[in-house]
Amino acid sequence: MRSDIKHLGLGLTIGFSITAIFATAIILLSAFTSPSPIIPLPPAIVSSTPTFSIATAIAATLATADAPTTIQNPSTPTFIASPTESPTDTPTPTATLTSVEQMLMTGQLVFSGPLSPAEQIRLYQSSIEFIAPTTKQAKQVGVTINGVGYGSPTLICGPLSLAILQDAGLIDTPNVVPYNFWLLNPYVPEDRTLVNRVFPWEKYQNRLFETPLNKFDWRSFPLEPGDFLFIKHGSGGNFDHMLVVSRVDNFGRRYAVTNYNTPDGYIINEALLYDPSDSTVGLFHTWTARPYAVEGATGFGGFELWRRRP
Repeated sequence: MRSDIKHLGLGLTIGFSITAIFATAIILLSAFTSPSPIIPLPPAIVSSTPTFSIATAIAATLATADAPTTIQNPSTPTFIASPTESPTDTPTPTATLTSVEQMLMTGQLVFSGPLSPAEQIRLYQSSIEFIAPTTKQAKQVGVTINGVGYGSPTLICGPLSLAILQDAGLIDTPNVVPYNFWLLNPYVPEDRTLVNRVFPWEKYQNRLFETPLNKFDWRSFPLEPGDFLFIKHGSGGNFDHMLVVSRVDNFGRRYAVTNYNTPDGYIINEALLYDPSDSTVGLFHTWTARPYAVEGATGFGGFELWRRRP
């Protein structure tokens, strides 16, 4: 019996030894053959879309609309060009609310200017929540932002701009709501006081440019994400306009989610503002091009800008 136990113990010892050697070999082989782990972007840079007050209400409103709520190209194809290839090579891709990582990887969203990367991502995420690619949806979004009777997509530019900044967490001014920017005119004393509260000089640079949009050198002074613009109609224009720059791509093109006129009426969509290498595309070109004046003209009087200080 003792001999049997001895042989049994010896067998178990040999078996465990072989098993240990085999397991060690597998671990070593795995260490040398496995690819390097993929390090995800920090949570502070890319995170799930946060829950916003107005943006959440808009999402619920658009969910009941007939038209789809994904981001579509504007009716005029020159407004948005593909940021991943040469501007003339490929059509514009359709963006989605969950495309931040893909946009960062493909250069459709690059970091530029004084805002932190996390702030720029929040700004982009917030801006696309307000997209309403049909006139019907634009009216619904306007009412959600500004209330019944004050939600016309024709006049929603000021409240829309402030709502985007607030929902992105970039503006936190007590007792100021989007309605306060409805028909805002910073050259009226009362409105200038309000603007100075929202964009105080200790936090924001304030610059006035009188050069028309179609003659401005965007290479020498590019717009940056978070810039708030009051665009002056000037001689030849017929409306003033407000917008917030929402993103930059790797070609240096600037974009904004704003309201603008199309042959089918006013919509709210992400639009290319300008391309520094092609002055014939973008909203700034359209708004100052005489053939398009019937759809609205502005920017001949230049613009005033408020930008977060570095």
